[in-house]
Amino acid sequence: MQKYVKHIFITLIAALAIAAPSYAQAPNDEINIIDIPSNQQVKEEIATLLGLGILQVDPDLQFRPQAKITKGEAEQAINRALQISQVSWPYKEIKNLFQNREINESYTKPITYKELTGELVQGYLIHTYNQNSNVDLINNIIMSTKNEDSSQYVSKARFASILYNFLSESNGIREKGKLMLNKKNYSPSFQLNNDTVYFAKIPARKEEEMYLRAPEPLTLISEDSIDYGHATDNQFVYLVGKVGSKATVTIRTFNNGDYFVFTRFDNLTGSHQRIDLIQIEQNVQTNHLYRYDRYPIIRDDETVFGQDITSYPTGLLRITKEDGSIEEQMIGKAYQSVQLTMEYEDGGKSSMRNLLAESESLTYAQVGNSFLSINTLSSSGHDIVEQWMMNSDNALFKANNHREAWMQETAEYYIKRNNWYTAEGPLNKMATSTEPLPESGHGYGRNLLLVKEDRALALYKQQGDRYFENLVHNSFVNLDIFKGNRTYWQTEVTSTYLKGLYNITAPFIDTRFNEQIALFYYNSGELFNVKDYKEPLRNYADLLVSQKEQGHIIEVDEDSFYISDYFPIIQKVTTHSSMNHVLGGMNLLLMAYQEFGDEKYLETARAIMTAIEKDKHKWIRENGDIWYKMSSDGTLVGDDYQHLTLEDLINAYKLWSKIDPTYLTTIEEMIASKSSYLSSETLGYTTKIYNGLKDIGMLQYLPKGEERTDAK
Repeated sequence: MQKYVKHIFITLIAALAIAAPSYAQAPNDEINIIDIPSNQQVKEEIATLLGLGILQVDPDLQFRPQAKITKGEAEQAINRALQISQVSWPYKEIKNLFQNREINESYTKPITYKELTGELVQGYLIHTYNQNSNVDLINNIIMSTKNEDSSQYVSKARFASILYNFLSESNGIREKGKLMLNKKNYSPSFQLNNDTVYFAKIPARKEEEMYLRAPEPLTLISEDSIDYGHATDNQFVYLVGKVGSKATVTIRTFNNGDYFVFTRFDNLTGSHQRIDLIQIEQNVQTNHLYRYDRYPIIRDDETVFGQDITSYPTGLLRITKEDGSIEEQMIGKAYQSVQLTMEYEDGGKSSMRNLLAESESLTYAQVGNSFLSINTLSSSGHDIVEQWMMNSDNALFKANNHREAWMQETAEYYIKRNNWYTAEGPLNKMATSTEPLPESGHGYGRNLLLVKEDRALALYKQQGDRYFENLVHNSFVNLDIFKGNRTYWQTEVTSTYLKGLYNITAPFIDTRFNEQIALFYYNSGELFNVKDYKEPLRNYADLLVSQKEQGHIIEVDEDSFYISDYFPIIQKVTTHSSMNHVLGGMNLLLMAYQEFGDEKYLETARAIMTAIEKDKHKWIRENGDIWYKMSSDGTLVGDDYQHLTLEDLINAYKLWSKIDPTYLTTIEEMIASKSSYLSSETLGYTTKIYNGLKDIGMLQYLPKGEERTDAK
């Protein structure tokens, strides 16, 4: 095969010399390019071949004059020279073979001076056999490289000079072109990549120009499309080099036309490598990056979670087109991590990531009306690097103050705002009481409460910004992926706290997580066109009802009980019941009763409420706070959450007031006690607490202190 392809190459070179086409003068159009040699003669030679379309700028607007030219690039340049010639082509069969051939592995290798000049000369002689050879032309070809080491590889600049001289000697070029460069504007950290690189065009939307750039050849090995109803994933997996390293690009497009781009690099080698995701926008007038770090993070490391070394995305990139339209991209940072997995003898498994570094990924340049953005994924070897961005052909926020308020809020609540997005869901700091926890303590995993975007949902309903709309759509996709073909959402990380108490390991069902997810679907599924959005509410209510028979309850008497917090999948054990889980499950059962009218939901809710009523004075502590949990033997221990349980009590009051006011006195007493404790400690209240107390006419119980967005 290689000999056959080499013969085609020789034939084409020779045919070019014999045909001696007469090219028109190279046009003096402006060229969008960000690197060019300073040598005037080489610059003009490159300009001529660029102007004629014989040489081309790489997709990242670089020519890379000092990079090695590959055999494939050399042949493609010669082929383009043939295509624009003005003479009839006598070797149609060979030309067709060249244009339609499958690229051989050797075409990705650089070409040496010996290979280049040898084939030029041999090709010329072969096709001038029995004719008068042009000795001067042959001598010029050889003399042009006589001072070069024949085993050395040819740079793109030298190839341009050799090819230009060859065409000039054979009367293929009459006049040199002049390179007229457009004005360039770089981001502060932008750097040229002068190495030999390989590109793969990602088949994204028709109007998009998107590429992967890597130091080794990229081979598309799989592509897949998944329709989620309100969003569609198109995923492309590329082999990077030969070792098995992979680059995965997932484009998640929503029905409003906006889309996420998730890029992941699995580097299986032990050496440093980097890949880049490149986007090209045309007809751009101006660009501006609104950075998150204008709002510094004040770190308050919590003992439960330890230090969270993540921060926030890089910023929002606004592109103003020449027609005045606006396009925006929210750009995430790059996250370098190592996968950790712990397998248990009973078949369970716990997974999380060891986060090595969060780093800036974005650099960009505008050349004329072409805008180049590059997101770099830099790997140290044997690791995973991920980066994300959200793209829109419109402004992501309806007003500038919405954008600024979100960035400021993200800095303030950085621990509870997602910033490390992946195609499988966001990754967040896990508690130090989880395993397999890395020695660094920087363990990150999928926290189901943060996979759903409650805050984004609230802000979308309040402000209508596309950014929050997209985050909520994305959360539904992530929840679907997390659940898989199961009915419920199972936790994938083992809690050493639960393991120590009950020998429970992942996977298990966390009642609070499933309750909150069911409510997320129920409260927003219709708005976001999610199919069967009420089913998680019904399914989870059915699961709660079944727990009495399963034995996952703490019984108070024959008619009253608490449902346990956790349902092990593999192990057989009954866990404790915490007040916030108990109230959350009861409230969900009441909502299911209102929605579906099934008496079994109300019956189970009554059993829980009567248990609380009978144990009310046990649950309320001397300082007015609520005990955190009840053990299976009836013992009450632990410090309660500051705000979460009060939110649940207020919600319980609302629901029972519509169904059975009998229990309202008990619930109000607990609201008053919990609020009094918060006031005594000046712990403040959440926006949800304020609105809830206002709705039920009990603002007199509003705790003293500052208002917070998120519960503690």
